[in-house]
Amino acid sequence: MKNWIITVFCLLPFISIAQPPAGYYDAAEGLSGNALKNALFNIISNGFTSISYSNLWTAYATTDKKPNGKVWDMYSDIPGGTPPYEYSFVTNQCGNYQNEGDCYNREHSVPKSWFGDASPMYSDLFHVVPTDGKVNGQRSNYPYGQVGTATWTSQNGSKLGPSGFPGYNGVVFEPIDSFKGDFARIYFYMCVRYKDKISSWTGESFNNGDLSTWTENLFLQWHILDPVSSKEIERNNNVYSLQHNRNPFIDNPDWVFYIWGPTADLNENLQQYINVYPNPANENINISYAMLERPEQIILYDIRGRTHAMEASHDKIDVSAIPSGYYFLKFVFKNSIAEKQIVIIH
Repeated sequence: MKNWIITVFCLLPFISIAQPPAGYYDAAEGLSGNALKNALFNIISNGFTSISYSNLWTAYATTDKKPNGKVWDMYSDIPGGTPPYEYSFVTNQCGNYQNEGDCYNREHSVPKSWFGDASPMYSDLFHVVPTDGKVNGQRSNYPYGQVGTATWTSQNGSKLGPSGFPGYNGVVFEPIDSFKGDFARIYFYMCVRYKDKISSWTGESFNNGDLSTWTENLFLQWHILDPVSSKEIERNNNVYSLQHNRNPFIDNPDWVFYIWGPTADLNENLQQYINVYPNPANENINISYAMLERPEQIILYDIRGRTHAMEASHDKIDVSAIPSGYYFLKFVFKNSIAEKQIVIIH
């Protein structure tokens, strides 16, 4: 648990660290909820250039190249360690395979059968990534999830087995911790980029035109525990150079919370006038406001949307009995809502 807390603290605050073109997101600034989703849909759909499925092989040499020139395969790589095998572009392209390490192919992070093999999803670079052929085959069309007891484990530690996460008990595929946030942000991107098509998609990760509840809860955790990496930033920039759109949740990770989870429909502009300290907190959270208005209520949520405290006090909250972890403070004003992120460590 201590390692988990340190990881969360290191990612605070979420900041805009990738480099979109000047003005790229102007139409989305200050928005939240469906208004933000709609604005981002228009931004990342405008100018989108669909690359053919066959040309993905060539594109990967730009978007998925490791610093050593090898293929960046999230199903075999071990960040900070020694991967069990590595691939050279073109030379190790699948073909046939029998074992791990035979060749790399093109993995649809959102299985293509879920959207009926339709374009442009079929070759969208953001979710079609290079992966080991054998591991890709083992993953099959199973959703990403948290495995309870693994029935199969890849050489880098990716797992297949029954779900151990509340809300779903079918078979799932679990990537290693270092890439969980990558795949979560891919799915958040897909929900926005194809919001006009997603209602017809099948698959256990989607429901009623958005993420299913269990998937949303899990991916919010993955998004927090595995923050945006330099790999993702570089890939985002390189995909933009070819496909001419971006993953907004790599550029602005906070937008995930303004669309999904307990902190959607927030007033982003109002938040700059609220100061929460100390962060991380231990005994009490202090609050100051650079404005005359005070909230009618303050609600403390965890990342699954569960309420841990509801306060009428405007300037202090006692958190001494609340478990360590990552939380959201929602400020309910008469005509608006604002939110802050907070870590509690005991």
